[in-house]
Amino acid sequence: MEILHWSINLELKKEAAEHYRTRFAVNLKDKEPLEIIRQVTFDGVAPNIKIEDIESFFSFVERKFLKGKIRGVGLEVGSGPGTLSSVLAKRDSVEKMYAVEVCRPIVELLMPKVAGYVLGSRESKVIGAIGSFDNIELPDESIDFIFDFFSLHHSDNLEKTLKECNRVLKKGGFIFCFDKARPDYFTRQDLDELLDSEYDDEFKKQIGRPVNQKFTRRMNDEKEYRLKDWLYAFRDSGFPRAEYFYLAKTISKNLIFRAIKIFLSDLPISVQLYFNKFIPSPRFNHKFILASRNRVFVKEVNPFPKEISLLVAYK
Repeated sequence: MEILHWSINLELKKEAAEHYRTRFAVNLKDKEPLEIIRQVTFDGVAPNIKIEDIESFFSFVERKFLKGKIRGVGLEVGSGPGTLSSVLAKRDSVEKMYAVEVCRPIVELLMPKVAGYVLGSRESKVIGAIGSFDNIELPDESIDFIFDFFSLHHSDNLEKTLKECNRVLKKGGFIFCFDKARPDYFTRQDLDELLDSEYDDEFKKQIGRPVNQKFTRRMNDEKEYRLKDWLYAFRDSGFPRAEYFYLAKTISKNLIFRAIKIFLSDLPISVQLYFNKFIPSPRFNHKFILASRNRVFVKEVNPFPKEISLLVAYK
């Protein structure tokens, strides 16, 4: 498997070297590939997820939400060990995938194992790149599609990152993001409260951090963006059209609600969007909620650890 080394500014390189994911990658290098996928790609909170679950999810999203097809040369920004890049590279329609990740040990130690596990003898279809999504060392208009799986909310400057994505994307190409968009009514104080919330003890143990040591989401370099922040960033970075969908699970403790969600999930998206307008959004007693506009119930999201904001933009 080919690994590229792109230039990274010294501050980001130092930050990546000291990040817990670097130590985490070294500790996992001798684990089975599926364990690496569950621990790194899904942060240990989807212990039963399988490659088939990811394949089904991608197929559903492509069929129902994307105006273009997943084909040609792709790029994953913030790829981790390249799990999702490898899944897409299995498709005959995909020529190759560039998997960009700033953490060097993840690319060098874990990505080849994951690519080999998912692709077998075709692992060369995934090209690992140690680099930043703000400095993509690929030619202008050389990529057919780009995607992100809960990575772009780490961007310090979303517009800058998306401009770089726009640069390498071919005309007629598209970017689709599986990420998190907060409700537009959230204030800056609301977003700050999210960033200053502390991880639980279980997560600290998992990443090798003392449970009595403070570790917030802000300290983990996370950022919070509202839906309008995402849409403005797409517009200002050169994408003339962007769409948003809230991909909700069909599971529920209430049997009646569960039955309704499952029934709705089988309807065409346009029909479901119409009926969903009459179904009240659930009330949560915490701030970790997503913008509920264009809510769609999706069975294929159930194996994933959380519900998903899907943002799609076309060049």
